[in-house]
Amino acid sequence: MDWTHQDFVIHEFLELESTNKTALELALLGKISDREIILAKQQSAGRGRQDRSWISPAGNLYFSLLLLPKISVEKIPQLSFVGITALRLAVKNSVSKWPNDLLIEERKVAGILLESKISGENCDFVVLGIGVNLISNPSETIFPASNLKNFGIEISPQELLKNFLNEFEKLYQNWLDFGFAGIRQLWLQSAYRLNEEIKIKLDGEEIVGVFSGMDEEGNLILNREGKILKISVGDVS
Repeated sequence: MDWTHQDFVIHEFLELESTNKTALELALLGKISDREIILAKQQSAGRGRQDRSWISPAGNLYFSLLLLPKISVEKIPQLSFVGITALRLAVKNSVSKWPNDLLIEERKVAGILLESKISGENCDFVVLGIGVNLISNPSETIFPASNLKNFGIEISPQELLKNFLNEFEKLYQNWLDFGFAGIRQLWLQSAYRLNEEIKIKLDGEEIVGVFSGMDEEGNLILNREGKILKISVGDVS
């Protein structure tokens, strides 16, 4: 079933292996284009960051948005922050955990998977995949998980998608027109454990320091007793 919201075209399926997988395949074949969305009621092989499994039963929100921004390769990761900030604005009383998770009361309720195709130094396309736990969540996870219903937020997948797209449209256009500075500022307003001590798992090693901010490229800034580290990939706890 296909439907539209604003300038977005949504292709809705009963079940897919992975909305990101389908979006990537269709984009490579030229069968979907800018601002088209693959939405599934459930996924049989959902994926999160670092190829982790994303448990995807019916009732939650799973979708992937194809974008064709004319940007250089180094700017692609910034889209994760555009996406998670738009999702935070669509979900009340939530905070953003670096780099691309959404939390309520220190429990993960949503996450983003960003995948892209590049040619040389240029971006061909980006697939922004989002999963939101609306009515259920897995119990055995690296970071404690929950769902929106547990916090008194009852909303259908379609309605939350519309709310997200309303926020994303504004933030995405701002990012295209004016760059990352405004998105970075918005993200930092509700950043998880900003200016507090955190632990980061990186290449099997655990690093401890104070989360001091995020730089212009989206790297986490960690202060380790006066020594500043910039971290591009890792798991925060």
